[in-house]
Amino acid sequence: MNCQDALTLLYDVIDKEASEIDTKEVQKHLDRCQDCCRKFQIEETLQGIVKEKLKAISDIPTIDRLKSRVLSRLKELDVAPAESRKNVVPFRLPAVALAAAASVILLISASFWGVGLYNHYTDFIPLEKAHWNAAGNIGRFKNSQKTEATLASLTDSYGFSLERSKNGMDLVGGQTEEIDGINMAHFVYVNGSSAVSYFVGSKDELSIPESVKNGRVEVNGDCYFDHNCRGCRLVYHVVGDAVIITATTDHSIELLEFVPESQII
Repeated sequence: MNCQDALTLLYDVIDKEASEIDTKEVQKHLDRCQDCCRKFQIEETLQGIVKEKLKAISDIPTIDRLKSRVLSRLKELDVAPAESRKNVVPFRLPAVALAAAASVILLISASFWGVGLYNHYTDFIPLEKAHWNAAGNIGRFKNSQKTEATLASLTDSYGFSLERSKNGMDLVGGQTEEIDGINMAHFVYVNGSSAVSYFVGSKDELSIPESVKNGRVEVNGDCYFDHNCRGCRLVYHVVGDAVIITATTDHSIELLEFVPESQII
């Protein structure tokens, strides 16, 4: 098993969804590859933190509530009667105020951090896993019947077809998959060891995450949303009633130029 194979199975092993054989093979690889072992330990730790955050997400105070609580406390300190303050050690009240302000900064940071991990786990990890699994098992996409049926569904549902070759990448095949509870068409293009996943879903079910909208880019008048995370790049764009997502771990591939859809009807 090489590093790419281990990476493909990484989340399945962490989530205990991999087979016993795959788990043992990954463990053998981790025992002899320190780089992958470190990545595994980091991802396993992050996954554990995320799951704990998800359990307690309803208990995370909103930013407005945090601000309100701290501002109310600071106001109380500011308007406290002079009699109640006359025996206080000099600088004690400023210190309390600073401590309260520091506390709210930490709480706000923790909230943003927790929400950020939550968004990453829910918005991107399912797509990344689907791409890694596809790149690690290209053979399961080499089914001409499924591919033709999935291509036909694009034309029927969204009014466009796909080019079989684009920017040096060749279409291996496609199929319908359920990813995070949403039915999507999933096509795979390859060039040697490089692979690109091309996901298509309905706008009624699949939306562009708010967290990627800051990565808005215009190319030839079309709008794209570019996102890089954990070595996997995702680019979102909309065509009619379809949301399209391209994904790859090969950063030498320019996804903003990889647009194989054509023949808009």
